[in-house]
Amino acid sequence: MFGNTARTELREFTLPAAGDDSFTAVVFNDLHKQSKTFQALCEQIKGIDYDFVVFNGDCVDDPANHDQATAFISELTEGVEGDRVPVFFMRGNHEIRNAYSVGLHSLFDYVGDKTYGSFNWGDTRIVMLDCGEDKPDDHWVYYGLNDFTKLRNDQVGFLKRELASKEFKKAAKRILIHHIPLYGNDYENLCSGLWGKLLEKAPFNISLNAHTHEYAYHPKGSLGNNFPVIIGGGYSMKSATVMVIEKKKDILKVKVLNTKGEVLLELTV
Repeated sequence: MFGNTARTELREFTLPAAGDDSFTAVVFNDLHKQSKTFQALCEQIKGIDYDFVVFNGDCVDDPANHDQATAFISELTEGVEGDRVPVFFMRGNHEIRNAYSVGLHSLFDYVGDKTYGSFNWGDTRIVMLDCGEDKPDDHWVYYGLNDFTKLRNDQVGFLKRELASKEFKKAAKRILIHHIPLYGNDYENLCSGLWGKLLEKAPFNISLNAHTHEYAYHPKGSLGNNFPVIIGGGYSMKSATVMVIEKKKDILKVKVLNTKGEVLLELTV
């Protein structure tokens, strides 16, 4: 004998048409399961009618088990009203760690089963990369079990195809997103030697990064970067940030806010 069937209300969202030229998005990073920090940042985006949300790594960090992971994923999606807008979860180095890190992969719908990729939001091209771990595969802490070298090498081919694609070339604006910065990182990014040459001349309008736990802005050319680089803050109330991306027609703006609502950066690219 079975009990009653539990059903939730059906919700929906609408994806943009290919020619749509305006949208708003918000980007979080490095929350490290800190609920109070996340809630404080959500207060700063109230009243913003955003179209999609990106969590740029180290948000569902070090997952110990299924219940812990799904509890915080639910908290994040509820906080940004994930029943009315698409939510993109990108992998940082901490999502790769702890007992349930392998199981975490099954909770997300990765296009082509890849943790990297690209898509169009209207006439804007968005490219997402996965840097893997922040230490070499032969580091003792991994006990010879990691192979992120292959993951990084695979993305060389992906980047070559992407930069040569019709979708990329015809896009009105191009946004690059990945967790570990290639520029402005105190430690060597293991992807730099592989991706650096490809990105030297890549016509991205902006790169959005994370990982360092310290907000930073690096103008185009300041570190050999061919595009402006914004690095989001950390997980503490003092260092955390949220980015707001707004595109209207041919104008792309990025605003960075802290937990107090103070504007750290307003940039038009």
